[in-house]
Amino acid sequence: MTAATDHSTYDVSTALRQLAAGEPLHLDLPGGGLLYVARPVPFLTVYRYHLRPRPFVLHAEETAYCILGEEELPPETATFLEQLLANFAEQFGGLLVVEVEVDDNERTPAVTVYTPQDHSPTVTAALIGYLEESTTEGGRLTVERETTTASILSGQLRQRRDVTSVRVAVNGFFLDEQGRPFPLVLRDFRQQLHTVLRRTYFDFVRLETSYNATHFDQLGNHQVSELVWEIDRKLVEIAGSVPFLLLVTATNDDAAYRQFVGSGYKTAPHFRYRFLPVDPERLQRELFNLPIDRVKDATLAYILRDKRDETFQLLDMLSKRDSEQFRYGSLQVFGGVDDDLLATATRLLTEYPAQDSSGVNVSAGEFADSCQQEFDYLSRQYPEARPRVIVRDDLSGLMVSQGVMNIGSKLQLPRHRLEALLQHEVGTHVLTYWNGRAQPLTLLQSGTPGYEDLQEGLAVLSEWFVDGITPARMRNLAARVVGIAHMLRGHDFVETFQLLHEEHDLPERAAFYTTARIYRGGGFTKDAVYLRGLVELLDYLSQGGALEPLFIGKLRLSYVPLLQELTARGILRPPPLLPRYYQEDRAAGHPKLRRLRAGMTVFDLLPTP
Repeated sequence: MTAATDHSTYDVSTALRQLAAGEPLHLDLPGGGLLYVARPVPFLTVYRYHLRPRPFVLHAEETAYCILGEEELPPETATFLEQLLANFAEQFGGLLVVEVEVDDNERTPAVTVYTPQDHSPTVTAALIGYLEESTTEGGRLTVERETTTASILSGQLRQRRDVTSVRVAVNGFFLDEQGRPFPLVLRDFRQQLHTVLRRTYFDFVRLETSYNATHFDQLGNHQVSELVWEIDRKLVEIAGSVPFLLLVTATNDDAAYRQFVGSGYKTAPHFRYRFLPVDPERLQRELFNLPIDRVKDATLAYILRDKRDETFQLLDMLSKRDSEQFRYGSLQVFGGVDDDLLATATRLLTEYPAQDSSGVNVSAGEFADSCQQEFDYLSRQYPEARPRVIVRDDLSGLMVSQGVMNIGSKLQLPRHRLEALLQHEVGTHVLTYWNGRAQPLTLLQSGTPGYEDLQEGLAVLSEWFVDGITPARMRNLAARVVGIAHMLRGHDFVETFQLLHEEHDLPERAAFYTTARIYRGGGFTKDAVYLRGLVELLDYLSQGGALEPLFIGKLRLSYVPLLQELTARGILRPPPLLPRYYQEDRAAGHPKLRRLRAGMTVFDLLPTP
């Protein structure tokens, strides 16, 4: 954000030219005050703080706000502010000013709204209604209303019929007896207050002004502090320095399988892992040295804090690799298996018998060539995307890590699964990496916390779009869920292998590798996200959710409203890449997407026998 400019005199013409040029107005005011206007808008929030020094703040990186102290502004400053606001009122046909102050002596969770006698009843009712929806740890806020003949405006502004003023007095329920804030209570209320104000301003601009807005989030600040981007880049740098999946994937799967077979399936194999290239504790210290507490934008602060906390947990898991504590960390990050998900998985395994998987296989080299063709398709849409593929000896399957397609050199996969796996790995994992990288918020390339559910749900759904979902594939995903649930109930490697192989008819090799994925690192619950993410995604689409915004990067479903807000504010942009299967379905009039929106379950995705 532009640094404050200290003016001894204030000139309205200069300020308006600055705003017209797209440069925010950021002025120091006498008495420790501040005026910030990101762009001309028909509203302004005025904050008054009674305590010096201020132990807390309610303002944030809003589009237009002013901080005033107890003392009156000097005449020339008051005149400047009055003329600037009058210009906004004339430009848009109306102006709403909301003054916010805190009663430091009251602790009950209550707010009083003071309105002048000639107020706008519709806007006042909206403000009170939105405040009444706000909550604290003790329940909903009490909201009272009083009519006053006084106005927070002075001079000619008070006489203008196109200018409305409202005062909101907030009790200091977020302060202790010494006037110090409870940080989490204050943070939560501040976020709710700013949402209330944006929604109120949106109602006002639609009813009383010519300002063009179709959603209240469009009234948010389009400017982002450079501090946000610095923290974002550092978070991605730290997360990117740790190839987590590679570090928790065994390097001796094939040898371990031979060892297990040699024991007559009676002795759990010993897995070996890559050495950690980083010191987790050092990176954890770096994470908590990031000044996220200085980010005033509530949405961006939440996203950054959420990413920091998850990265900390992943690093903690790495430091506890090959122990029971790793399993507990996995539950925190990736979740477990609830009863409904387990019932769905069990039904898939019992109602759909095992099938012969013999047929012509595709080698690692042939799959790599097919990946390159799909890379070319993506690069034609977005030349900045430069995916690459690596065939490696220390991997037994497929893995996308930081946008790179890693292929085990001994890979053999059925040819009828080729297109499905291309869309799964390249059309989803590689594509969302490069879409995330195209955004100014770069953590969308490494993934928001909990992104795995949606990411894998999308990837599996992409297989259905290209007619690649088979009973064997769904049985594979279901087996992972059943195996994880078995592991979490205290069963060991051998017992889980026996469950999958003997009770659910997985071939011995498939049962081994599924069990190995589950027990790697000490107990890994991530593989439940495939089926769980698919179930959640189908539910989202059946409720009218849009598919295209989900390609913007690696995100979880609950982040969709947050990213829509940032897009409405002009901070994020539409994704530059769309997968082949989606574009082909769109060109045909979206027949498959319409079926999904009509309501489908995981069982409906399977081809009719």
